[in-house]
Amino acid sequence: MKRKLIFLILIVIIGFFAWRIFVKSFSQAPIEIIPEAHNETLSQILDDTIERSIDGSIEASIPKSETNTTTLKNNKENLPSNSNNSSGKDKNEKDKIKKKKETAPSTSFIINEKVPWGFATTDNRKIDTIVVHSSYDAIGDEPYDLDGLIAEYKQYSVAPHFLIDRKGKVYQLVSEKNIAYHAGVSETPDGRTGVNSFSIGIELMNTKTDEYTDKQYSGLNNLIDYLENKYDIKYVLGHTDIAPTRKTDPWNFNWNKVKSNKSIHN
Repeated sequence: MKRKLIFLILIVIIGFFAWRIFVKSFSQAPIEIIPEAHNETLSQILDDTIERSIDGSIEASIPKSETNTTTLKNNKENLPSNSNNSSGKDKNEKDKIKKKKETAPSTSFIINEKVPWGFATTDNRKIDTIVVHSSYDAIGDEPYDLDGLIAEYKQYSVAPHFLIDRKGKVYQLVSEKNIAYHAGVSETPDGRTGVNSFSIGIELMNTKTDEYTDKQYSGLNNLIDYLENKYDIKYVLGHTDIAPTRKTDPWNFNWNKVKSNKSIHN
């Protein structure tokens, strides 16, 4: 009986302490999750870096405050804006490019019909002369057949830079940068020879007895206007002007219909 009493007392004591421990564990304040210290430090470093980039006198050790924030704002407002300057410069460059494109002569009226013969390739030549020619297909049945005339050029290994048909369509046979074989032995009014090297040759479809069409004159004037806007043209002349002992073309040509103040016939 005595042992049972002692055992009961022990159970009561153990239960009492167990109850105290249980109550104490639930009465403690909940654990607060605090951001890691290095996050706060990184934020401060970034702030300090920004401030130092604006004012080198600000030290990293100075804590960020309302005063520092105001100083930072004022410094930013007074800081010269490189981005604005750069933006302005870029805008000026874009405006120049846009203006250049707007003023550049249009080539929409030129039809590409380039041939692999009748010229010498070059990348650097000064163009200051335009030579007007006339020709027709003397081999075939149709004198104004485009393919027939080009085939005739091939037979003689010659080619103009441009060819204008009876409807006024402008075909480009040789790139302007290349030396087309169109002038032969010739000399400009200022005494220069080797005219092919500094000239552009333009052929108009016509026989020795026909007249040129109004559309041909219109196409020629468009082409001359394009070339004069692109190059510093000194002369606009005919084949007979540079080779009078050999050539008589352009035949039946009315120079009064050429709208260029560079024409030697003005």
